[in-house]
Amino acid sequence: MEDELKPQKTFLTLPEGKQARLLETATEEFAAQGYQKASINRIVEKLGIAKGSIYQYFRNKEHLFLYVFSYGIRLAKGALKPIKSTEGTIFEKLKASLKAGIRFIQTHPRIYHIYLKILFEDKVPGRERLIKAIRFYSRDYLLPLLQEAQAKGEIRPDIDLEIAAFMLDAIMERFLQAYVLPYLDAAGIYQADMIRLDRLLDAWIDILKRGLGNEKTD
Repeated sequence: MEDELKPQKTFLTLPEGKQARLLETATEEFAAQGYQKASINRIVEKLGIAKGSIYQYFRNKEHLFLYVFSYGIRLAKGALKPIKSTEGTIFEKLKASLKAGIRFIQTHPRIYHIYLKILFEDKVPGRERLIKAIRFYSRDYLLPLLQEAQAKGEIRPDIDLEIAAFMLDAIMERFLQAYVLPYLDAAGIYQADMIRLDRLLDAWIDILKRGLGNEKTD
């Protein structure tokens, strides 16, 4: 799949500004239309280039779509990477991770909408592989945090960490979706300001501490 995500060498020789404009235009099109309805014609019209030019950079629409997807994944990984090396408990890092996810959506709303299109549309090339790649990245991000926390005694020693990572991924995923999609929100998450989001995240963390935490209760 790695080769599928690489552009043609001619794209990499373009000035950075032209690369960025092409990616931005393609991202806008895929976010608004989804894969099936997205149009190379509309993309090149907005760019003001001949249709044949884009095929010097990407083999076809699928190739362009996969590259846009990989670009979004790189940005998302970059947003989360600093959290791993920061000081703090597992609960502080989980809260920081969700806040980073919200900020990512605010900064890159079209990229997140492409991800939602992949989740909820059937006719997306390599859809199952793309979703699987995201879920496994999430697991590989969360599991080491949980392992470190368990070694430090921050969470109970009897917790199944694989299941814990799976459940945290599901909860965090739904939280982010509820921030963007009102029909998935039942807790006042949709488009909430950061003050309300902080309160909601603190309530979530409190529940996690009661379930995962290693503090003895009476």
